[in-house]
Amino acid sequence: MEFGNTSNLKLILIPLLIATLLVLGVRKRQIILKSIQWRTDTLHSSLSAFFIILGTFSVFIALLSPQKLKEEEAIKVQGSDVYILMDISKSMLAEDAYPNRLEISKRELKDILTNLKGDRIGIIPFSDSAYVQMPLTDDYFMAINYIDAIDSKLISGGGTKLLEALKLANTSFEKTAAKDKNVIIFSDGGEKEPEVSQFVKTNKIKTFIFGVGTGEGSVIRIDKGFVKDNDGNIVVSKLNDKFLKDLARESGGNYYSLNNLSNRNYKKLINDIGKLDKTSEREEKRKVYEKYYQYPLALGLLFILIGYFLPKRKLEEEYV
Repeated sequence: MEFGNTSNLKLILIPLLIATLLVLGVRKRQIILKSIQWRTDTLHSSLSAFFIILGTFSVFIALLSPQKLKEEEAIKVQGSDVYILMDISKSMLAEDAYPNRLEISKRELKDILTNLKGDRIGIIPFSDSAYVQMPLTDDYFMAINYIDAIDSKLISGGGTKLLEALKLANTSFEKTAAKDKNVIIFSDGGEKEPEVSQFVKTNKIKTFIFGVGTGEGSVIRIDKGFVKDNDGNIVVSKLNDKFLKDLARESGGNYYSLNNLSNRNYKKLINDIGKLDKTSEREEKRKVYEKYYQYPLALGLLFILIGYFLPKRKLEEEYV
C-alpha cells in the first residue's frame, strides 16, 4: 500500500488544528460549567471530540489517495523532440515584465511543461556562449528542477548569442538522429545576428519564439546599480521583436509575446507543438493502481456525523 498524492501531506495541519481546538474547547467548557457549579457530561464531550478528530484524520488519509499496485502494462508513447533555448543574458533582467524577463520566462516554461504529453525536451541556456543544461528527456519533474536553477550568472558575459545556442541544439539533434528539429526560444532578441536566419534554414530548424519584454523597454538592474554603456549612460533594453518574428516566420514556426499584458500564450504553443509530427516513439511501463481513498473517506464522514449527533444526557440542568 502506498499514497498516490503525497503533495497533500501539508494538509495534516487541518486535522491537527481541529484536534487542538476541540480538546481546548472541551476543557474550557468543563472549567466554565464547574465554576458555576453545573454538572457536566465529561464522557459525552470526550467521545464527541474523539469521533470528530478521528473523522478528520480519516478524511486526511483519503486525500493522500491510498492505493495498491495492480499491474504494469507496456504502452507506446509518441512525441516530438524539442530543445528549449533560454536567453540568460543581462538584458533578461530588465523589469518591463514582472518580476523580470528571465523569471517570467521560467514561469511560462513551467506552464508549458505541465501541459506537454509524450514530447521529449532538453534545455540550453545561452548568453555569450551556450551549454546543454539538460539533454532530451520526458521527465518533466526533473526539468522543472533544472529551470529553477537557471539564472543570469550561469554563463559569464552579458551578450545574446542565439547562434551559439542554435548550433549546439543542432549538434544535439544530430547525435540523437532526430528526424525533425524543433526549438522553443525565450529571448528579448538582443542584437540581430544575420547568420542566424541562414543557419536555421540550412539545417531545417523550426523555431517557436517567445519575445520577452516590451518595445518601450526598461533599465537593467544588477547588484546595487544599473547596466551602463561605455560612455557611462544607463542602458535601456528594448524587445527586438522584428528580428524574432522574422526568424519564426522564416523557419516555419510561430512567434508569441510574453510580458505583463500578453495572454497565456503557452496554450497557443502547446497547440502548435501538438501539430508537429510525432517522430519520437518509445515503449514505457505504466503502473495501474487500485484506489482505496473511498474507504477512509466514508469512515471519516461517518465518524464526524457520529461525533456531531452523539446523544447526551441532560446533566447541565442539575446543580451539584
